[in-house]
Amino acid sequence: MAPLRWIVVGCVGLAVVGMVLPFSPIPPCPLLTVTGVPCPLCGMTRSARSLFRFDLSAALRYQPFGVAACVGGAVILAMWAFPKTRAMNSIRVPAALVIGLFAASWIWNIAFNPTFA
Repeated sequence: MAPLRWIVVGCVGLAVVGMVLPFSPIPPCPLLTVTGVPCPLCGMTRSARSLFRFDLSAALRYQPFGVAACVGGAVILAMWAFPKTRAMNSIRVPAALVIGLFAASWIWNIAFNPTFA
């Protein structure tokens, strides 16, 4: 759980810094820049920035899986905050679920995401 916790803390910290800056500190997606095809994670930064600015409609428009990732990260941090759940060593997520979510995110970005049209 410790490495996952630090990944979540880092992502939240980056999102908070990105919320304050007038520009995104994250470079553009290399796959999108080179091929013109958005990757499964394209739009996550903009989604998180919009969510932290309390603009839920923009966050969902950029990447609905970004909202789900932020909620999941908040749940993991909340679980870590309670002493009984700190005893958990790991969270087991089936590989098929992760692959399915990445596939669904990529399909969303290619077929339905209005920001890449």
